[in-house]
Amino acid sequence: MTKKAKSKKSGTDMKRNMVIGLGVVVGVAALYLAATDDAGRGKKSGGSARGSRANSYVNDRYFVSDVTSYSAGNFTAAASPFFDRWTYGDVSYGLDGVSIRGEGMIGFAGALQRCDEVDANLESGAVPSSYDIRTELPSCAGGAVYDSQNCSSSYAVAAATALSARFCYNDQEKYGNTRLSPQQVVSCDKKSQGCAGGGIDSVWAYIEKKGLFPDSCIPFGGANNVQCKTDCEPSTKLKAISHCMMSGAKNIKREMWNRGPVVAPLFLKDDFLVYKSGVYTPTENANQQYGGDGQPIVVAVTIMGWGRSEGSNYWLVKNSWGANWGEEGYARVAIGSGAIKEEAFIVGHAATEEAIAEAQVKAEAAAKRKEELKKERAERDARIKEREAARASEQAEKAAAEEDLDFEDDEELDLDADSESDGEGASEQAS
Repeated sequence: MTKKAKSKKSGTDMKRNMVIGLGVVVGVAALYLAATDDAGRGKKSGGSARGSRANSYVNDRYFVSDVTSYSAGNFTAAASPFFDRWTYGDVSYGLDGVSIRGEGMIGFAGALQRCDEVDANLESGAVPSSYDIRTELPSCAGGAVYDSQNCSSSYAVAAATALSARFCYNDQEKYGNTRLSPQQVVSCDKKSQGCAGGGIDSVWAYIEKKGLFPDSCIPFGGANNVQCKTDCEPSTKLKAISHCMMSGAKNIKREMWNRGPVVAPLFLKDDFLVYKSGVYTPTENANQQYGGDGQPIVVAVTIMGWGRSEGSNYWLVKNSWGANWGEEGYARVAIGSGAIKEEAFIVGHAATEEAIAEAQVKAEAAAKRKEELKKERAERDARIKEREAARASEQAEKAAAEEDLDFEDDEELDLDADSESDGEGASEQAS
């Protein structure tokens, strides 16, 4: 073999060895990344999710990076301690079961009603372009963000948070720093399913009937089994007096400006799970999460304000995934982005002394109006009966008159017949 041939062979072997070596390095790196991503996972079990992502992890580093890229600068993403070791199957299992139970019966008697579009008791005039209850009325912000853990309790947390703030809005001196117990709903409300979810709207029926103790009486336990019992006096409970469904950003802002936070259903998409900061708008590649029944998962959030950032109008929402998720447990969600079901905000009215007195006045007015309508109906029925009696009498008289005419006609016919008979007799005699 010539020196030139040996040199050529040596170069070929070197290239081959470099390729093999590079492949080994890449393989080792891939194994390392997989090991670090999978380390310690498997916290939750059960559940189902659409497609092949059920066993994929929410905090996957590549997914988090992609979400930040796809968000086009609107918001940033980050792995959340709340979803540490969660798969999408866990999401389907652990956050499912929240819904608007009376959505198909809105407006029917005894069912969920729509709020009056125009409320004479609300102050007129423009509302501010931005509002944050944490800075404007810090004693009404309801305290720290809850960590619901492996418990689909957002329906209870959002309602208790909103009602607490609404009492504070009415009287900060009396109700400042009020924090009502969502755990009471989870543990005691027989018409909800505890950690398996409940109705964003129907939960208010329980709160109106039973009222809520302070959180200190029945502390929040998340996925822990907390018994339905307390040593607190029933007099410490606060109730809602009514609830309704409201739509429209303008109406919601005015309602909140005058009376306090409301509850909203938020469609749960995978990119929201890793939201960290900024104004959230679902990315084009966002995947809606589905429950075991195949229906879209929604979670309940409390609307605590609104604002505008870099050209985007947003709702300020208080979540229940702990203070390490999002912006210290809060998120700014773009108005009109489709993330929040904006035609279905739930407004719960606090049973304050003023509201109770107002409700009493309305009840008395309604009762009075009911009696007036009853009287009007009775008078109308009496008039109808009189007209029917008069009409029947008139018809009877007319029928009697027609019978008399028939009788006279019969007499005339008889007379004519007699005359003809007499004429025939006279003719016969003449012949």
